[in-house]
Amino acid sequence: MIRTARLLAPLAVIFFAGACSHFHPPTPKAMPGSDAPPTAAEPLPAGALLPSRNLLVGRVLAVDLAQGFVFVNLASDAPAAALVDDADLITRTDALHETARLRASRYVRGRTLGAKIVSGQPAPGDEVVFPAP
Repeated sequence: MIRTARLLAPLAVIFFAGACSHFHPPTPKAMPGSDAPPTAAEPLPAGALLPSRNLLVGRVLAVDLAQGFVFVNLASDAPAAALVDDADLITRTDALHETARLRASRYVRGRTLGAKIVSGQPAPGDEVVFPAP
């Protein structure tokens, strides 16, 4: 029984590996009734909404206006470029009104980032974004 199992295992591997060679991803097809090959995506119409270039860093946890310092709770997918020393950040309300400009510091502990207030008055709960180039 053990010998049969040992012989069937390589046979199963060969069978499945051979089947993988016959798989081809589907190719895009042209519209019915047209002889033209499929083309790339069409350009967006005028006035279409585009995604923001700003990348979400996190939300303001606490603000120390006397020291000019802000603590930011980092999002799980915060961009690494936003966490380096002297990176420019922007805080904004949920209505997307800019409340302050920040400069990231070297203080990163776990999911908390420290930042210096350059201008404006951020409030706890404000969204922090990294203006992507």
